[in-house]
Amino acid sequence: MTTDQDAGAAGAASPSPPTSDPPVIAITGAGRGLGLLTTAELLRRGSLVIANHRSESEELRLLTKEFPDRLVMLPGDIGEEATAVALAGAARKLGRLDAVVHNAGIARDEALVRMPAEDWDLVHRTNVRGAFLVTKHALRLMMRRRTGRMVYVSSVVAHTGNPGQAAYAASKSALQGLSQSVAQEYAPYNIRTVVVSPGLLDTGLATHIPDAHRSRLLSHSLGGETDARHTAALIAYLTTPESASINATVVRADGGIRY
Repeated sequence: MTTDQDAGAAGAASPSPPTSDPPVIAITGAGRGLGLLTTAELLRRGSLVIANHRSESEELRLLTKEFPDRLVMLPGDIGEEATAVALAGAARKLGRLDAVVHNAGIARDEALVRMPAEDWDLVHRTNVRGAFLVTKHALRLMMRRRTGRMVYVSSVVAHTGNPGQAAYAASKSALQGLSQSVAQEYAPYNIRTVVVSPGLLDTGLATHIPDAHRSRLLSHSLGGETDARHTAALIAYLTTPESASINATVVRADGGIRY
């Protein structure tokens, strides 16, 4: 295993001292849905945000006008390592990287026996490979400062499964293994991880689920449809120092499952 020698020898963590500078948070998949709402929430809380997006939205452009000095736009496909390198480079120019929100995700829904292998690979390329690449390059910056936070956005289907969503559910489950491994491997550098597992959101990919499947999922939810604004606020909180004790775990924000 290769490690950054510049980050210091492993041992008891010695995090960087508190600073009055605004935290620098990077988020992937910031153009729409939960990613856009989380970007807006982070900005309103005073963070400096590096917003990765594959396709820019009008709402994201409006945020650049509202927060011109605190929003750094970073277009790119996170399945390409060059995008992860660029994200780390943008953070390096800002002098720090406090947290990364791994939100980017796609779905290709189909019954497993009919699913083309290309669709399976495409989902995992974005949802898993993308998270791996961004984690890999962000870790190097965090290791040097001996502090950092990774927030991985999963899904209720990682726990329950869902007909027609084998590729998506498997990819979201993979984030839990990645998060746990990163937490264990980089604990000596005071780097913490957490997985957020939302329920059926009222925005983004969840709105494209066929009505029959959507109704079935909602029938198993004690809390009904999940308000994405609340999930965005939860994610924003999990990037803060106050959430440091929430580590190496999954925070389920699905309203509860009916058995």
